[in-house]
Amino acid sequence: MNKKLKITLYVLAGIVIFYHVLKFSGILVVYSVPTTGSEPNIKRGSFIIASNLITPKRGDFVTYRFNDPMLGESFMIHRLCGIENDTIHIVDGILYINGKNFDNGYNLKHSYVFSEEKFKSLGASIVGKDYFLIPDTNNEKMFLTFIEDKDARKLQLNGYRFLESKSKANPQIKETYQQDWNKDHFGPYIVPKGKVFVLGDNRDNSSDSRSYGPIDKEAIVGALWKTLFVIDAD
Repeated sequence: MNKKLKITLYVLAGIVIFYHVLKFSGILVVYSVPTTGSEPNIKRGSFIIASNLITPKRGDFVTYRFNDPMLGESFMIHRLCGIENDTIHIVDGILYINGKNFDNGYNLKHSYVFSEEKFKSLGASIVGKDYFLIPDTNNEKMFLTFIEDKDARKLQLNGYRFLESKSKANPQIKETYQQDWNKDHFGPYIVPKGKVFVLGDNRDNSSDSRSYGPIDKEAIVGALWKTLFVIDAD
């Protein structure tokens, strides 16, 4: 065998072995992100690196083991918002932790409802590819889509924001917490000992602790270190 080829193969084998050591130890693990739940800050199609050498704190993205009823054990990534004994309270779609506005300083995504004319006027760069046609009492086409906070502020879209009525309970949230809460009106709720409360940045298009409850602190396997690259999932 050619000497240079042999050296190359040894180097490649060493890299593969080194990566697997890092992976199984949890020091550096690469994950793919197939959903929009953490957009706009972690795009669908992203490949990220997480590490168990980073001690997660409020506001960090964390990866954790999750037993999905359909898929079995899988790994999820969401923003760590509350730790044990924190009081979680969502009022009119704004998250408060221990009475303080937690959403300040984050560029999140929320849902908005537009007429067909207004929807088309915004353009694809604003409304993205995730939108739904919804029924309207006047037989007009209405579109629900998810928009970044920075774009909503720039275009003064606050009046189009879709908020659930406080009197309308979400069935899944009610089943989990035995309370008449929904995504926009939740709590106050005190995070139990040994648990953490996680949310997706795409607040109105994410399955997270609001629907399936707080997660075990021990289920966290790492915190986000960096995003490697993004592949357009569409």
